Amino acid sequence: MKPTLTYLLFYICLSTQAQSDEFSKMDFLIGDWTYQAKSLTPDGSFLEQEFFTKCSYIFNERAHKDDFYYTDPNGNLICYGTTIRTYDNQTQQWRMMWVESNLAISTNMTGEFRDGNFYFDGKGKDQRGEYLEKITFYDISDDQYKWKMDRSYDKGKTWMKNYFSYTATKN
Repeated sequence: MKPTLTYLLFYICLSTQAQSDEFSKMDFLIGDWTYQAKSLTPDGSFLEQEFFTKCSYIFNERAHKDDFYYTDPNGNLICYGTTIRTYDNQTQQWRMMWVESNLAISTNMTGEFRDGNFYFDGKGKDQRGEYLEKITFYDISDDQYKWKMDRSYDKGKTWMKNYFSYTATKN
């Protein structure tokens, strides 16, 4: 299924859902954030970067939308993507979708909240191929949280730990 069709179906599903108490557990994300991020490079080293996001409500406060971007030192846009996230009352799972502006990368995930953290599992595709992903939101407070992603390109046989991670601080 093409990312744009998946995105449209995701929106349709969101529009029929009512907000729940479970959904409000991620309301700490609403606002503007700066990320101090590390991403794994092909040579095994980590690249440190600063990213920005603005998280807001959409669909009559039934979902969150993050606009995620980073620029070079001259202010030129390098990456832009969007995350849509909501809670599915029927399955009692979180649903999250990430898509980059050029549609080269998209990820569909489901998740749960337990022990004060959010855990998401999903799959997607990028220029390297299909992948599995595990994301954790942790050390959550009103003005800061941490986030890490592990990724596998071999159907879960091996995992690249901390493929992407960041500490987010509310602006």
